[in-house]
Amino acid sequence: MKIESILTPERTHCAIEAASKKRALEEVAIKLALSIDGVEAEELFTKLISREKLGTTGIGYGIAIPHCRLDGCKAIFGGLFTLKQAVDFQAFDDDPVNVLFVLLVPTEEVDEHLQVLAMLAKKFESASYRDTLVNATSDAELYRLAITDLLPDARQAQR
Repeated sequence: MKIESILTPERTHCAIEAASKKRALEEVAIKLALSIDGVEAEELFTKLISREKLGTTGIGYGIAIPHCRLDGCKAIFGGLFTLKQAVDFQAFDDDPVNVLFVLLVPTEEVDEHLQVLAMLAKKFESASYRDTLVNATSDAELYRLAITDLLPDARQAQR
């Protein structure tokens, strides 16, 4: 599975303004609702906040993968966002988050959802991948870097 199967340029946003986790989730909900038919910003925000109350989606290294299930969602949708300033997501390593990959999943979907989470976790293990995303200066550059298959850190160091 490749990121471009769930991510589009319209759902990729660089350097959004948010001073808190709640505000970051509100901003991403608004932006995603504008680009996905049938998704309402208020409902999406409520679902994302409810999921965060179950436990942080901050996976460490400045990355969070907020996700939720949506009634009426026909496919898995992703949105990639960098924040102008990192915010506290109560991540396990206590690092503030500056990259959010948001997943919207159909209510009945389980297997593909887990495959997508595993694929994202693997990509975000790479320090060079994380760094390239954080250093993107435009939406278009962020999208291009996100869908690029970079070599794992160890193999890059050998080149």
